[in-house]
Amino acid sequence: MPSGKDIRRRIKGVKGTGKITRAMEMISAVKMRRAIERAVTMRPYALAALRILARLSLVLASEDHPLTERRAVARELIVVITSNRGLCGAFNAQIGRKVRMMYRERKERVLSFITIGRKGDALIRRLGGDIIASFPDIINLPSTEAVRPIVNILLQEFESKRIDRVTLVSTDFVSVMSQRVISRELLPFSETEALKTLEEKAAPVTGEFLIEPAPEAVLSVMVRRLLEAELFHAVLESNASQEASRMLAMRNATDAAKEMAADLTLAYNQLRQGKITQEIAELSAGMAAVQG
Repeated sequence: MPSGKDIRRRIKGVKGTGKITRAMEMISAVKMRRAIERAVTMRPYALAALRILARLSLVLASEDHPLTERRAVARELIVVITSNRGLCGAFNAQIGRKVRMMYRERKERVLSFITIGRKGDALIRRLGGDIIASFPDIINLPSTEAVRPIVNILLQEFESKRIDRVTLVSTDFVSVMSQRVISRELLPFSETEALKTLEEKAAPVTGEFLIEPAPEAVLSVMVRRLLEAELFHAVLESNASQEASRMLAMRNATDAAKEMAADLTLAYNQLRQGKITQEIAELSAGMAAVQG
């Protein structure tokens, strides 16, 4: 049975841990508000970009274009977005489960990966996956300029036919209490995939419209910008989800520390009361023996 000194030491340690997790919770709350604001602000632009893509894909549906060409998928490139740090609850674990499930479902394909975030890089290495590029710094300073090297790799790999499909695995921010792991197809482009990503129930794009100088030329220029916008938006959504998950994890840790400190304090008081009672009993027994 631990002594009173050991219990007091544990109470002090638990309360110190609770102060640390409380401070981390407050820091994460501030970061979360900023991340959510950036992600929500970017959503209309990402939505508009995908609508433009849907229209261009519709025009090119009957024509052969390298970026809309669908072929048998033998080689797939997966872009995985995770965090650089832990202490964010099940955020990275959920992405890990998704990636492992894709590994099992795609045994017949040759898979390669681009990782954004150190946790994703470590995960793929544990699985023995082929990482062709890793970009951990984008998580800390997301921008369209930062994702351009990734877009260059995706377009080069797809247009050269070294890969047949590009898939993105990331986390969408739903609310502070809820984040959703998603996987979406980035290449080849198609109207169906664009509208599925938008989660719209609107009627298909119809009507005649004019694209100058030509749909193929416009698509070749737009694809790069659309991919940049989509990847940038995915990183912002991931950051918002990460900070929300971290804030909740630190809040739960703080609450757990408070409960543990209360339990230890109760145990200490019970031990102390037991010793006092024992001392009183011994004193009473001694006095009774002297008087007898």
